[in-house]
Amino acid sequence: MKRLGIALVLMCLTAIPVAAQVPDEFTNLELFPKDIGKRELMSAMRQFAGALGVRCNHCHVGPDNLEGMDFATDELEHKRVARAMMQMTDAINSDLLPTTGRDSLLRVRCVTCHRGIEKPEQLDDILAAAVEKDGVDGAIARYRELRDEHYGSGSYDFSAGTLNGLAEKLARESHDADGAIRALELNVEFNPDAAYSFMMLGQLHMMKGDKDGAVAALQRALEIEPDNERAKTMLERAKAAE
Repeated sequence: MKRLGIALVLMCLTAIPVAAQVPDEFTNLELFPKDIGKRELMSAMRQFAGALGVRCNHCHVGPDNLEGMDFATDELEHKRVARAMMQMTDAINSDLLPTTGRDSLLRVRCVTCHRGIEKPEQLDDILAAAVEKDGVDGAIARYRELRDEHYGSGSYDFSAGTLNGLAEKLARESHDADGAIRALELNVEFNPDAAYSFMMLGQLHMMKGDKDGAVAALQRALEIEPDNERAKTMLERAKAAE
């Protein structure tokens, strides 16, 4: 679990023996003040590690326990990218956000985008790529895997809208009604009160000539939202269909 990984990073960096392994003087500091204190720098490193769900050797060369770690080297690409990301967030906070003219602006931080994930991809993009590579089966398996690992962490958007979007993409762009239905069935498994998902299911079942399936889905939508006029109209049409 990512949470466990983050906890281990925090334990690693805050433990007294490990703190002793971090040098008292620092070299090759490009973005931090040259005279930054050890406690302040370690606090910043903890924030980076927690935001990305990684350990110290993600950016620094050496073992997990920090003993003998070469903090100064720029050998790893991740460290060079991290510097660029720090410059980006600084530019956003210092130069771009003030142009909104608003007061009390919230600062952008690593965790704003990463949320405990090394590569901050959106779930809908991940699922679309999985469909392209491994079909709907692959996308469903990937969704279940990510949900098992990250649900509740805020790393990905597991609300009903994500799978609704995938279903719509499958139906409209790929003309894969069966795949869209499977995506929606997965959606209502985890989001059983998503009325719109049942309405989409009803519409797709009607397209396939499955009157019973359409009626059942639309009735469920109305159980959730009894005053949904669109669902009522769709249900009347489904019942009247030959």
